[in-house]
Amino acid sequence: MHSTSDELYFLSGGGDMGKLIRATDWSKTSLGDPHSWPQSLKTMVSVILNNPFGMYIAWGDEFTQIYNDGYRPILGSGKHPAALGISTRETFQEIWHIIGSMFDGVMKGKAVGFPDFMLPLNRNGFVEECYFDFSYSPIYREDGVVGGVLVTVIETTEKRKAIDAFKEGEARFRTMADNISQLAWMTDEKGWIFWYNQRWFEYTGTTLEEMQGWGWQKVHHPDYVNGVVERFTAALEQAEEWEDTFPLLGIDGNYRWFLSRAVPIKDHKGQVIRWFGTNTDITERMQSEQSYKESEYRFRTMAEATDVLIATSDETSRATYFNTAWTDLTGRSPEDLLRLGWVDLIHADDRQSFMDVYLSAIHQQQPWAGEFRLSDNIGGYRWLLSKGQPRFRPDGSFAGYISSGIDITERKEAEKRVRDSEQNLRNTILQAPVAMCFLKGEALIVELANERMIELWGKSTRGVIGQPLFEAVPEASGQGFEGLLANVLNTGETFSAQGIPVTLPRAGKLETVYVNFVYAPYKEPNGNISGVLAIAIDVTAQVIARQQIEEVVASRTKELAEANQSLQRSNAELAQFAYIASHDLQEPLRKVSTFAEMLGHSLTDIDDRSRNYLGKINAATARMLTLIRDVLAYSRLSKESEIFEAVDLEKIIDTVKNDFELMIEQKGAVINVKQLPTIEAIPLQMSQLFGNLVSNALKFARAEVLPEITISASIWEGGGPINQFEADAGMQYYHIICGDNGIGFDQAYADQIFNIFQRLHGRASYSGTGIGLAMCKKIVQNHYGAIWAESHGQGGALFHLILPARHKPPSV
Repeated sequence: MHSTSDELYFLSGGGDMGKLIRATDWSKTSLGDPHSWPQSLKTMVSVILNNPFGMYIAWGDEFTQIYNDGYRPILGSGKHPAALGISTRETFQEIWHIIGSMFDGVMKGKAVGFPDFMLPLNRNGFVEECYFDFSYSPIYREDGVVGGVLVTVIETTEKRKAIDAFKEGEARFRTMADNISQLAWMTDEKGWIFWYNQRWFEYTGTTLEEMQGWGWQKVHHPDYVNGVVERFTAALEQAEEWEDTFPLLGIDGNYRWFLSRAVPIKDHKGQVIRWFGTNTDITERMQSEQSYKESEYRFRTMAEATDVLIATSDETSRATYFNTAWTDLTGRSPEDLLRLGWVDLIHADDRQSFMDVYLSAIHQQQPWAGEFRLSDNIGGYRWLLSKGQPRFRPDGSFAGYISSGIDITERKEAEKRVRDSEQNLRNTILQAPVAMCFLKGEALIVELANERMIELWGKSTRGVIGQPLFEAVPEASGQGFEGLLANVLNTGETFSAQGIPVTLPRAGKLETVYVNFVYAPYKEPNGNISGVLAIAIDVTAQVIARQQIEEVVASRTKELAEANQSLQRSNAELAQFAYIASHDLQEPLRKVSTFAEMLGHSLTDIDDRSRNYLGKINAATARMLTLIRDVLAYSRLSKESEIFEAVDLEKIIDTVKNDFELMIEQKGAVINVKQLPTIEAIPLQMSQLFGNLVSNALKFARAEVLPEITISASIWEGGGPINQFEADAGMQYYHIICGDNGIGFDQAYADQIFNIFQRLHGRASYSGTGIGLAMCKKIVQNHYGAIWAESHGQGGALFHLILPARHKPPSV
């Protein structure tokens, strides 16, 4: 019967056994057609076919068998596939006397099962002992009656054989362990100690009853026991080998140090079933290591207190310690340094050469030394001189190196500067546009000379380089140069001279040439003078030309001196004439004015015409007197004859305001002064300067407007129409502006108004001689400053003054 319709759903799946069951003609068995099977049987068949564990069904009184893929290996090649569809009695006839009663009990509703149950099966042509974990369970039909037996089975034959073999081996192992020198012990998979060797009891003086389980903690030192338990428990959980060191209490009441190791023992499936451990006495080694550690501690304490870079490494060259100087220099934490290794911080260009030295030393366990660049904490590199000394343990074994390093960056940079300086000197000498050479040592060996110097000597390169100077150029000896060069070498003082005559070979004969030269000492980095740097310029043509010029200049100088004396006499006579003329002219004018005034008073009866004539005489003489006095004042403006001193310009303005108090009051004028400075100046001339400026502002006021005068100052930053004024770069200047709201002037006359006797308005409208602004200009020039005028667009004038803060006449 081969139908697989939906009605036979319970036969679906099941792998190979499913196919075999579906291919079987069940009508020829006691079970009959599957369509007629009880529902309980159908359900259980579906369960076993889709279960990975070994299962089979023994149905009915005949115990007809149906089994799955998981059960096939248990049947072996001798029982499968014949067992399908036949009775269990037939299949397992060799053990039916054992299991038959169990089946009968199950059919009465009593389940049964055993672990590691041994059955002697003949499944592969011979009888063998087989072990099983199995259970027999009743399968109830729909009417509540047991219809069959469900067998669930796991074969444990291999496990049992392994356990038996293990027990035999364990017995041999215990015998061996009792005869070793270490303290040995064994636990179950959970760490419960159930066995110790004889050496354990001899050392601890305990019994198995005291030590079994976790009793071993009693002989552990109380300071260490908790940590040991914690670490051993973690090893148990991870099923990993365990190693620890701790002290154990001996029978003598003293503690000794032991190295304890435990390894898991696993069965054939990889499951841990035992732990075996040993304790080895390492007290002497620990004492030696403690002494070593104390030595290490003292060493590290010292290392942390020094600026020298200290590091240690083990016998494999792995770094084990870096002091604070390392972390300060590199900016790396000790963990980073240990992880990266100090070699990784060495500049790539230096690393291989250093490693060659370092690894060779390690191989021979010999000291090493090297210079290299090391990465620092600011992204650059520092040069280190590093040395390594091998160190050894108390037992004499090689323990690695102690290395020290000092920063030699400055020394390396100094060496580089020396090399660069020497190269620069060489390049400078060879490429110089003047004659240059370097003379080395007291013998003045010509170590280097450019072509210009060799040409000056009148020699060839081959004949002078490497030779003493006065042997290479014997013509130069005896002319005083030996002493000059020796003095430079001995004193370190530079010597220079210009236009010195020297006799040197020229075109096969000796000629006198003129030379400007400098002899400078050449100093090594340690300050010692090792030679002379000589620089020379052939100035023969210039000297000859100068000699010719000097002859002409001497003649012209004599003529100029005579002309200058004549000019000085003329200036003195002119000044004397101006003073006498202006002084003597005042006396007759005063007499004319006096007599005209007396005449006017004596004439009691005078017509208007005559009175008008007298008025004109008085006005003309008064104007003439004013003009003469102004000319005299202008001629006396001599900068050489006055003394400069500190002048507070605000106080000068106060004095000017007092002088013009009446006029200011009459005109209702306002004078605003804004932070005027104190400067070095001639006080009287400053009064004249600002007196003329204020006088002009009051004089040229508009009739309908109240006069307002503003005087302010600021530090001059440059600019303005100062055509003939050159400021001294080292001087501070003030920019003073004197502004008014008067009648102003046409900007076209801005330069003319400073000329003497220059007037822009008629005398009938405004009084004055036209000398005031000329005096202002003269005074400003006496103080090495500048003045210019600017017409205000809305009426009025601005006068700009540039005055130095202190007195410093320009150099001639």
